[in-house]
Amino acid sequence: MRAARIAMFVLAAVGALAVTGLVLNVPADSAPLAEAPASAAQARGGRVFLTADQTRRGAETGLLPAGVRSILDLKGKLKHGEYRWDDTGVPAGELAIRVDIDRQLVSVFRSGHEIGTAVVLYGAEGKPTPLGRFPIKSKHADYHSRTYDAPMPFAMFLTDDGVAVHGSNVRWGRASNGCVGVPEEFARLLFDAARVGDVVEVVASGRG
Repeated sequence: MRAARIAMFVLAAVGALAVTGLVLNVPADSAPLAEAPASAAQARGGRVFLTADQTRRGAETGLLPAGVRSILDLKGKLKHGEYRWDDTGVPAGELAIRVDIDRQLVSVFRSGHEIGTAVVLYGAEGKPTPLGRFPIKSKHADYHSRTYDAPMPFAMFLTDDGVAVHGSNVRWGRASNGCVGVPEEFARLLFDAARVGDVVEVVASGRG
């Protein structure tokens, strides 16, 4: 199925930047989060700070939302079922959630800094996950689908016809019925961080 074929192209956030030809220099004396300079990319404490040019190019190529200042330094590709969440030192602020169908990744940003990422499941052929910008309509920590008789833990509904981001058994070759499935512990962290009205943007970057 399409989900299985796409999975071989899954890239972590740092790997995604490499596709653009950007080279990230990692000096030993990187500045703290609030003082990250705009002149050189830096990695510190598991986070890569971006230059203004990298931020611009990432947005232009569709790899990153506009205004991103740093991404998580994953040092490799995520596998199905894996995730990373680290908001250490990231200030409170607006949350942005971005799902890239072609890369099969979700990234969560707060105040311009990536705080979480995971491999996702998405809709199979015939029941595709819709693209667009969707404010979270409602949240349900312990939801069970009557249509499919399946648990949907930490569900955050995006549409009136039941498309949600929720905890799933994220494994190679699996797909959803239009929802965005994420590892259950990641779903819990995202559920706690997100509020009704926060926007989930679902895109297809075209690099699959």
